[in-house]
Amino acid sequence: MSQRVRAAAAVALLILLAGCGGFVPGGPAPSDAAPPDSQPPEHRSNATADAGGRLGDVSFPDGFSRTGIDIATARERSVAFLRTEPVTGVAVERFRAGAYADYEYDATSERTRFRLDVHNGYVDVTRSEVYVDGGVRYSRSARNRDISFDASNGSVAATRYRAADSMWAVASRVLTVAEFRAVRTVDQDGERLIRYAATAVAVRNATEVDGYLTVDRDGVIREARLAYAQAGESKQFEYVVAPRSPGSEVAPPAWLPAASANATAEAGTAGGGPVC
Repeated sequence: MSQRVRAAAAVALLILLAGCGGFVPGGPAPSDAAPPDSQPPEHRSNATADAGGRLGDVSFPDGFSRTGIDIATARERSVAFLRTEPVTGVAVERFRAGAYADYEYDATSERTRFRLDVHNGYVDVTRSEVYVDGGVRYSRSARNRDISFDASNGSVAATRYRAADSMWAVASRVLTVAEFRAVRTVDQDGERLIRYAATAVAVRNATEVDGYLTVDRDGVIREARLAYAQAGESKQFEYVVAPRSPGSEVAPPAWLPAASANATAEAGTAGGGPVC
């Protein structure tokens, strides 16, 4: 068994596990093709399809070339970006009919918000969301119709560390399963990014393969998308991250008052003061 096939098998296991997981604390050519949009408009790429440029004068970041990507280097640069820079992003996994995992991430040095919704395709739906501000980690957890709130001491750095790993896991699945080749450049919000097209996947009997990724000059993966069919089932993986606009803040979730009230009530019952 080849190394790539073994890697694909490991990814398949991770995908199955994702169904039970939770958060713990552009008939165009492949280079232009993209899976159907599934993100809200504010999270979709601003890259223009007709803004492609040639690769003749491109300087590839370390770990990247026309014919390949060093996954370890891509991970190091991309996870550091997720953990330290003002960032917004979404990730999507569709691994069998009715089964999905949706991620949303917003972070600055002052506030962080991370959400993960998982449906196993049968009965269970779990939703986990955390929001950290002022040294307090607020959380909302839901399984089917049961919802609970909590508030405890927590740091932005620790939450970003774990959220970055969860987000990157989706991009990692794309990089592990697919082979990529650089095809052109694209302009996105004034930046010049390198576009790679998926040329093959290490999945037996895969059809309708479609995918691409983009990388910035620092070696940070900004987008990674892959779609294919296997045994009649559609598989789809999408990962999109971007720098936040200067001065923008992470919006508090609508459920924050409920979490705060719940923490205050529990503290009062215990004879203590409010969590703040």
